[in-house]
Amino acid sequence: MSARLVTYIRRTFSSMLTSVALLSLLSANAAGQHQHSTMEPTAMAVRASVAPTIDGRDDDAVWRTAPLAREFRTYVPVEGREPGFRTEARIAYDDRALYVLVRAFDPDPAAIERRLARRDTFDPAVDQIQLLLDPYHDRRTGYEFMLTAAGVKLDAALANDSEEDFSWDGVWDAAARVDSLGWVAEFAIPFSQLRFTDRRAPVFGLMIGRTVGRTGERASTPQLSRSRAGIVSQFGDLTGIRELGRVPALELLPYALERSRNVALGVPAADGGAGPMRLAHQMSLGGDMRWIPRPTVSVGLTVNPDFGEVEADPALLNLTGVEARQNERRPFFMEGASLLARPLASNGIDQLFYSRRIGRRPILADAFGAPDSPNESTILGAARVTARLTPGTSLAALSAVSAPERGALRADGVGRYLIEPSSRFGVVSLQHDFRDGRSGLGLMLTHARHEVTDTLLAAMLPSSADAIALSTRHQTADGAYQASALVATSRVRGGTRAIERLQLSPVHAFQQPGGGSHFDSTRTGLNGVDASVVLGKVSGVLRYDASYRRTSPGFDVNELGFLQRADLQTVNGSVGAKLTSPGSFAGLSYRSAEALASFSGSWSTATGRPEDRSPLLHALVELPSLVVLHVMGSTQLSDNYCTIACTRGGPALLLPPTHVLYLEATGDPRRTVVPHAQLTRNGGGRHGVDAEADASWRIRSNLKLSLAANVANGDDPAASYDRFGDVRSDTARYAVARLRSYTRSLTPRVDYTVSRTLSLQWYAQAFVSRGTYDDLRLIANPGARDESERFEPVADTSISAHPRGLDFKQFRSNAVLRWEYRPGSSFIVVWSQGRDLDEATPGTIGVWPGRELRDLFTQLPHNTIAVKLSYWLAR
Repeated sequence: MSARLVTYIRRTFSSMLTSVALLSLLSANAAGQHQHSTMEPTAMAVRASVAPTIDGRDDDAVWRTAPLAREFRTYVPVEGREPGFRTEARIAYDDRALYVLVRAFDPDPAAIERRLARRDTFDPAVDQIQLLLDPYHDRRTGYEFMLTAAGVKLDAALANDSEEDFSWDGVWDAAARVDSLGWVAEFAIPFSQLRFTDRRAPVFGLMIGRTVGRTGERASTPQLSRSRAGIVSQFGDLTGIRELGRVPALELLPYALERSRNVALGVPAADGGAGPMRLAHQMSLGGDMRWIPRPTVSVGLTVNPDFGEVEADPALLNLTGVEARQNERRPFFMEGASLLARPLASNGIDQLFYSRRIGRRPILADAFGAPDSPNESTILGAARVTARLTPGTSLAALSAVSAPERGALRADGVGRYLIEPSSRFGVVSLQHDFRDGRSGLGLMLTHARHEVTDTLLAAMLPSSADAIALSTRHQTADGAYQASALVATSRVRGGTRAIERLQLSPVHAFQQPGGGSHFDSTRTGLNGVDASVVLGKVSGVLRYDASYRRTSPGFDVNELGFLQRADLQTVNGSVGAKLTSPGSFAGLSYRSAEALASFSGSWSTATGRPEDRSPLLHALVELPSLVVLHVMGSTQLSDNYCTIACTRGGPALLLPPTHVLYLEATGDPRRTVVPHAQLTRNGGGRHGVDAEADASWRIRSNLKLSLAANVANGDDPAASYDRFGDVRSDTARYAVARLRSYTRSLTPRVDYTVSRTLSLQWYAQAFVSRGTYDDLRLIANPGARDESERFEPVADTSISAHPRGLDFKQFRSNAVLRWEYRPGSSFIVVWSQGRDLDEATPGTIGVWPGRELRDLFTQLPHNTIAVKLSYWLAR
């Protein structure tokens, strides 16, 4: 490690510690004004000699003796008022589970909003009860259990005081019943599903909330304040639990899967198409295991995980040169993801750990794949451990191994090309919280290793990649002010060809003329540092924040994390007002409102050259009708340079500023038809319009249809077109062109719920994008003010006479039938289909839906049918 790097890390740590020290003084002053733990009401649980029957009735013996919790106060639309309808709760327990009964009084039971939906389908317009628990009592983490008046269950894991992770699925029981007094929600939460300190008299954090669907009123005990930051830190205390018995220590979820798909035989058709197909069958076994040696420790293991029921990613045509981040959709990696989430930036895009790197598409699938090659790497197994080492110290770790994948037959006829190596991945996160969760220190390590013994793979992938990050956060005692900081270092090692490829990638672009980074074809590794600090006021009406981030040119975490750009430093600042209670302004009544003015800027770390500097105004208002209106406008300052998006690692190009206007409106969620529309209009340097309209139609209580349509037209006068010459040579020339693009997409969905345990979902998307290039030019003087000096004509007429174009079409559909035939056990049938067409022909200008759909549906479909049976059991 160089002396310069050591000095930089030392200075960064010094800044972090200074920020923490300053905020510590603030918190010391505020501590005398606010003592959180003594202000919130306390609920009492009683031991049940006989467990209540979970049937939505309040006639069990234990409910006649359990103390009442009824100090409910509203937090929507107004904070602190007496609710329109009375709510009462009672809590009991035995060695197996925690039981909660909530009586929701309603003078008009027929008006209670009941909509049947699949589990974990959130609908803000239905009557529901929320049970929120903080078993560790750390004011930072917990669980959320929700039950609607129709008996639909939702659950989520809570992290970092306010983050809700709805991918977590616990095994618990609940029932709802409407009667003459209103309705009753009854919960049974097994202690095996909760992580808590193994003291003989644990104290849980607790909050119980109620939503009245037809009025939109929300109330809770203790009262939640939307003007304060965080959720878990506002919980009250649940006491009275004593001498819990042993919880189940082992859970198993084995599965059996039969999958059939059509694959090409590899014999081209007479017209050059894919040729004949055959049906391939695959039978597999696998499963998940969770071992709970004690309430503070959970060990999870998956063998040969299957993700066949996962919804397909939305279609995306990415012309920016920067990788687009897709959301994780696979259940094993979604569960508990917040424990390993360590964002590198406040926008949450760049991450130290990006779980979709595990099981990714083989790196050589395009070059040496066969028609029957897999679209993802096989995950042999993965393990996850979470543990609470002390009341304030938590540990989370994940390890995974993927199998090598092979593609087409080798040119020498000996075997098949290796298109993805065997890989090992590991992540460890250690977090220590103190001051009732208001302060914390974190350590995170990631490691990826590829067995790149094959020559082709050794030229594409590094052999190892490691990263380590230290973080700190601090909040004043009243939660109003907070600060956080992070510093991370990365180390990538591999052969010279692989590291050369990494240097030339859009993430680094070491070859960029005048970029300030030195390209070296003999390198066998890259090192780098990323550091950031954020300060702000996050509670009250007036809120503001400021942040700074610096990423060195050699920083890279993309073997197991996600990083769009290295060699970048960014500054962000904002000030705004957030009104959480109804009011009026200039004659307009509102339910809640917020307004914000901000500035964001980015510069090259190596050269200091500006790439983007944009002031922004944003306003959002919720009307008394629950209609939400959102408007945002931004404009770039002059003298910004476009790099990756315009030249793909070529010279930084001076471009005129772009202006953006964004409008959005969302309808009342209580209505049968809920519309939504958004419009983005670009002007200045880049022109374009992107309009989307969608609507959901609740035909019946258990049937919902939705349809979304998108229309986007773009006009980019300086889109990246091509490079002429060796990228590593000073004589390389870069060409740009005017790109006029036209994109259309149509996305229908059907959600049909037969019962609370049986549902059918269908999703489809047809996506079409066409574009033409013209006005082809070579970059001559990229920083010239005069456009005539910035570019010069292309002398080679064979290039300018036949410009390329875009013709990208894609269809994806997924139909999933789910039956949860017993708690935690399911039977799933999946049918998915895909059609693709990607050509570089200019075609005609514009998109004609009839022609595009005809071209798309003449493509040979790729169908997959899967049947999966899983069975949950616990001991």
